Amino acid sequence: MKKKLQGYGIHVPEGYRGELSGKGITANFEWDGQSNLTITITEKPFIVSCEIAAQKIKSFIRACHGS
Repeated sequence: MKKKLQGYGIHVPEGYRGELSGKGITANFEWDGQSNLTITITEKPFIVSCEIAAQKIKSFIRACHGS
């Protein structure tokens, strides 16, 4: 998943927690190393609703789950 995000131009730090940033969006993430991933959006463009941002993140995660 990290490699795919980086391919989209999103900066992803090493480790199981940190800050993602890119394309005008900043988010904190925390992964337990197994199955629980928490993403909290901290900054986004005004024109992007929280619902759309969450929907895009969920779609990306579903797509990665299959690969």
